[in-house]
Amino acid sequence: MKKRFSLIFITIFITFLSSNLFSQSLPGFLIMTENWKPYNFQEDGVIKGVSTDMLVLMLKKIGSQQGRKDIKLYPWSRSYKLVQEKKNAVLYTTTRTPEREKMFKWVGPIFDMTFYIYALKSKKIKIKSYDDLKKYKIGVIREDVTEQLLVKKAGIALKDLQRVTSSASNIRKLKIGRVDLTPQSIDGFTNSCKQIGIDPNLFETVFEFDSKKMYYAFSLKTSDSIIKVFQKAFDDLNNSGALKKIKKKYGK
Repeated sequence: MKKRFSLIFITIFITFLSSNLFSQSLPGFLIMTENWKPYNFQEDGVIKGVSTDMLVLMLKKIGSQQGRKDIKLYPWSRSYKLVQEKKNAVLYTTTRTPEREKMFKWVGPIFDMTFYIYALKSKKIKIKSYDDLKKYKIGVIREDVTEQLLVKKAGIALKDLQRVTSSASNIRKLKIGRVDLTPQSIDGFTNSCKQIGIDPNLFETVFEFDSKKMYYAFSLKTSDSIIKVFQKAFDDLNNSGALKKIKKKYGK
């Protein structure tokens, strides 16, 4: 009996020691996101959202000393550049595409997302194919996945797209007629409208653009062992129902 107790104690001690040593060896991460409600956004000085809350739980689970306070809110184009340059950097929420596959290391998927093309209702624009998009002025977010998909799927040259740094800028331009179309998710578009005080009912979806899975994108300079630890933490939390609970909290 004593021998069995000793073995159990030793096993627990070794597990604790290994976990403690690993948490001490974790690097500090450059954690970046943007305003994209309800997945990642700032409210009353606090960064929250579905993807944010899940990441905070993951950091806690792996024993990291970092948390919500360490997340940086940057324009997407800046974060997208930094995550490609820095070691141990993570950017979320990021669309995983074949073009981006070898640019990052991935943890997830967090959720599926469908993107649409928006236009003013009053213009009564009809889009039946990607070729139809070439007839119009299109506003995009610089380095956003929708920009990249337009170039690939519609064959539109980057120079022919009107590039800005935020969804809000595109919506303002759409409202006053400086662009005819802009791609976005329903949640992203609706919440951006509300944030800048523009009625989302002025607009309509005129084309279903694409559907993709959303992830945490880590820099290539992040070690594979760390990616495995994050993925296991994600899987464990997801299997326990934590992600489902977080989504419900934000109405998803």
